[in-house]
Amino acid sequence: MLDIVLIVLAVLGALVVLALLVGAARVLRMRRRLRSRLGAAGTRESDPATLFGWAADRRDQRPGPGMLGLGPDTLVFVQLMPEREVRIERSAITSVTADRHFMGRTSNRELLVVTWDDNGMGDAAAFVVNDLPAWRERLS
Repeated sequence: MLDIVLIVLAVLGALVVLALLVGAARVLRMRRRLRSRLGAAGTRESDPATLFGWAADRRDQRPGPGMLGLGPDTLVFVQLMPEREVRIERSAITSVTADRHFMGRTSNRELLVVTWDDNGMGDAAAFVVNDLPAWRERLS
């Protein structure tokens, strides 16, 4: 009886280790994909961030983690899940503010709120970032 219990525990342990390895490999692939998408956008610096909301995507307001990157001409957010991208030409940015409210929702942290002109129409997105003052300075 003890032999059966030990075999079951060994199999369960092996399955847990396998699941952890598969999960770690998925995370590494997602990070590589994020970095390559940021590199394709010409970003020079990037930080982890969370999309809190995007005005143009009013129907599908699913916040999610990703990377916020800044290049000489572009601010880009690449979201992990669902996979999507918010690309903003720096020359089109009209304001960069900090606020706890965006599109009728409230955050417990201050948000980086970026507004821009998109072909004559205003648009905005809010991000949770680790160093809000630094991002505001970079974008001003």
